[in-house]
Amino acid sequence: MDLKTSYNGTPLNPIYAGSGAIATISKDGDILACPMLDEINVIQLLPTRKILHTIENDDEQEITALKLTADGRYLCFVSQAQLLKIFDLSTGKILKSMKISSPAYILDTDSTSTLVAVGGTDGSVTVVDIENGYITHSLKGHGGTISSLKFYGERNNSKWLLASGDTNGTVKVWDLVKRKCLHTTQEHTTAVRGMDFRSTDDEDTLQMITGGRDDIINYWELNMKKKCKLLKTIAVHQQVESCGFVNSPERNLIYTAGGDAVFQIVSLQNEGIIKKTRKPIEELFIVGVLPILNDQQLYLVLSDQTLLLLDMQRALSSGEEIMKIESRIAGNHGTVADIRAVGPDLDKLALATNSPALRMISMPRDSNDTLCIDAEIYEGHADLLNSLDATEDGLWLATGSKDNSAILWHYEVATCKFIAYAKFEGHASSVTAVGLPNVVTKGWPEFIITASNDLTIKKWIVPKPTGGKTASLQTVNVSDYTFRAHEKDINALAISPNDSLFATASYDKTCKIWNLDSGELKATLANHKRGLWDVTFCQYDKFLATCSGDKTIKIWNLDTFAVVKSLEGHTNAVQRCSFMNKQRQLVSSGADGLVKIWDCSTGDCLKTLDGHGNRIWALTVLEDGDLIVTADADGVFQFWRDSTEEQKELDVEKEKLKVEQEQSLQNYLADGDWTNAFLLAITLDHPMRLFSVLKKSISIRDSETDSTVVFNKELDHTISTLNSDQLLLLMKRCRDWNTNARTHSVAQKTIKCILLQHNIADLSEIPGLVRIVESIIPYTKRHVSRIDNLVEQSYILDYSLVEMENLF
Repeated sequence: MDLKTSYNGTPLNPIYAGSGAIATISKDGDILACPMLDEINVIQLLPTRKILHTIENDDEQEITALKLTADGRYLCFVSQAQLLKIFDLSTGKILKSMKISSPAYILDTDSTSTLVAVGGTDGSVTVVDIENGYITHSLKGHGGTISSLKFYGERNNSKWLLASGDTNGTVKVWDLVKRKCLHTTQEHTTAVRGMDFRSTDDEDTLQMITGGRDDIINYWELNMKKKCKLLKTIAVHQQVESCGFVNSPERNLIYTAGGDAVFQIVSLQNEGIIKKTRKPIEELFIVGVLPILNDQQLYLVLSDQTLLLLDMQRALSSGEEIMKIESRIAGNHGTVADIRAVGPDLDKLALATNSPALRMISMPRDSNDTLCIDAEIYEGHADLLNSLDATEDGLWLATGSKDNSAILWHYEVATCKFIAYAKFEGHASSVTAVGLPNVVTKGWPEFIITASNDLTIKKWIVPKPTGGKTASLQTVNVSDYTFRAHEKDINALAISPNDSLFATASYDKTCKIWNLDSGELKATLANHKRGLWDVTFCQYDKFLATCSGDKTIKIWNLDTFAVVKSLEGHTNAVQRCSFMNKQRQLVSSGADGLVKIWDCSTGDCLKTLDGHGNRIWALTVLEDGDLIVTADADGVFQFWRDSTEEQKELDVEKEKLKVEQEQSLQNYLADGDWTNAFLLAITLDHPMRLFSVLKKSISIRDSETDSTVVFNKELDHTISTLNSDQLLLLMKRCRDWNTNARTHSVAQKTIKCILLQHNIADLSEIPGLVRIVESIIPYTKRHVSRIDNLVEQSYILDYSLVEMENLF
C-alpha cells in the first residue's frame, strides 16, 4: 500500500464573530450580512447557501453597525473610523463613503430602501439618501448616545417618521417631511434598545412601543401633532434588547427579547406572557431580532453569534407555551476542543466547544461545499465540554464536561436526532476525557471510561436499553471501579482495538496502560520531557503513540513498553495524534498550527499541512486517512482529503512536460533562436540552463561593432521586453552567479544589458529589486579589485621581461 503524501484542504471558516455589530438580513430572508471584525460576509441563504461577497474594510477598523436595505440591494455599514459606507450588492463595489460626526453603533433603513439613519455617540441622527449619497436630515437634540432607531413610512405616503432612543432613556419622534421633532418622552431610566410603530384605524393616529434595559415596555398612542399618550407600562421581567408588534389578527400582541436569551410574546391586554422560548443553559442574551417575510418569521441573534429561526405563525397556532426553534445558524463555534464524526452515515461532526451545549454540523459534501453553517444544539451539560468519543457506527456518542459529569447520547432514527441516554455523575472535578468501546456486539456500548481533573479514572456500566428502545435519561452514580491514576491532570485516554486495555495521558509526563476489565495498572510509559496531550492505539498492531508539550510524538511497543520511534518536527506542543493508513502512517497536529503526516517506519515527516492560524486542539481521522478533519482555537475547520494519486499524475505530467521543454531548448539553441531559447530557459527556472544560453550567445556573438550590444541584437531586444517578474528573477540569478569567479562575467554582462535596455527609474519601482542590487555590489567590488590586482601584477611581469632582454 502506498503512503499518503498529499492532501487538499477545504476550509470552513466562521462567518460572524468578534464584533459588537448585529447581523442583518433582507426582508425576504434571502441575504444575510455578518461582521467579522473588520470584514463583512454577505451570504445568500436561499435558494442555495453561498458567500456572495466578502467586504474588506481598507482602514482595518472594526465594524460597529451594519444594515441591509429591505430589498437586499444595498448594505450600509459604519466602522470605528467614523466612516459610513454604502455597498452595492449587484456590482460588488462601494457606492458611497462619507465621514460622520462621531462613532455610531446603530443603523436603520426605511421600508423603501431609500434612506439610512445613523445614530452617533454625540446624540445626533444623520439621515442619508442611499442611492444619491447625500445627507437629507441632520437631527440633533439627544443628550446621550443613540441606542435605537426605527423608521415609519410607506411609498406614496406623506407620513414619514423616525423614532430615536438614547442611553439616557429619552425617545424622540421626528417628522422627516417637516424636519422637526414631534414628540419627546423620558419614561425610561436606561438605554432604549427597541422601538416599533403600527398604524390604527384612524389615519392620523399611530401606536408605538419602546423597550429598554430597565425591563419595561412602554405602549404609546401618538399623532402628527402634539398628542403623545402613554397608554400602558408593562413590566416584562427581562432586559429588553429588541421589541415589536406581532403581526396577528388579534392586534394585541407584542414580542420582547433580550435578557436570559429568551424571546417572549406578551399580551397588551392582560400584560401576561403568552409564549416564550426555552432559556438556554449557557449564560447568553439576545442582542437583536431580525423579522423576515412580513414578520411571519424571525431570526433571533444571540450574543454568541448564533441565529435562531422562529416561525411565528406556527408558534401562535401551537398549543404549547414553549416556542420551537425551527433551525440554527452558527456564526462561529469558538474554540473547538474535540471533534468526532457521528450519525449512521458518519456525515455529521460532533463538536466539543467552549459552550455547555453539544454542537453538530454537517460534513461538507465536496470541496465546493464550504458553507456548512447550520448547527444542531443539544443541551445536557451545565458547563463547558472537554472531550468526545463515539462508537465506530456513529450511533453512540459520549461527552465529558467541566460540570464533573459525562453523558452518553444515542442517535434516534425516527427523529434523526441524538438524545441523552445516560448521565454519569461521581467525579469530584472536571471530566477531561471519555472513552467508548471499539467492539459493540449487543447494540449498545456496555461501558464507558472517564478520566478527571480529580486525578482518577472510572469505569461505568451502561444501563441496558429496555423494551427494544433506548431508555429515557438515566443517572448513574456508582462506577464499576475508581482508581487514582496520575499526579497531575489527565488530558486524554484511549481504548485498545479489542477493548482489553486502555491508556491515559497526563500532564505528569507519563502515559499509563491499564487492564480495562479490572483497572489494574499494566505499565507506565515515561520518556517525555513535558506533559502529554494525547494518546492513541494502533488498530492493526501492538503499538501506541503519545504526543507531548516537548514537541515530539513517541511510538511505543506494547509488548516491551519501549519507544520504537520518536517523531520530531513540530515547533510547539503536539496536541493530537492518530494512526492511519493501516498503521503505516501517523498524523499529528500542534500548537504551531500545523498538521504533519509521518512515516511510522522511518520517522520521517512526509508532508506538512498549513491551513490554520492558531493552536489546533481537535483532530479526527476518517476512512483510514482518506479524510482528516482539524479544528483550531479560532473555530476554523480544515477538511483534508487525500490527493496522493492525483498528485502523482500531476508529477508525471510535469516530468513529461519538462523533458519536452528540455528538447525544445536544445532545438532552439541549435537553430540559433535566441529569443525562444532564452524565454524557455527563464520559464523553466533552472539557473544553469539559463546560464548556458547566455554563455553560448557570448561565445558565438555576432561581429557587431555597436558597443551597446551586449549579447546580440536579438537577445538584447528580448531582455528589453521582460516584465517586472521576469526581471526580478533574472536579477536573482545574476546575484547568485556573481558570487562565483567562474560565472561572474556572464552575470555582469546580463546586468549591463538590463541597465542599457530598461529605464533606471522603472527598475527601482520593482519590489525587491533594490535589495538584490545591494547584495550584488559587494561581490562586484571584489571582482573589480581582483582584476585591478591582476593588471598591476602584469605591469611587474612586463618590467621583468624588459629587464631580462637588456641583459642579453
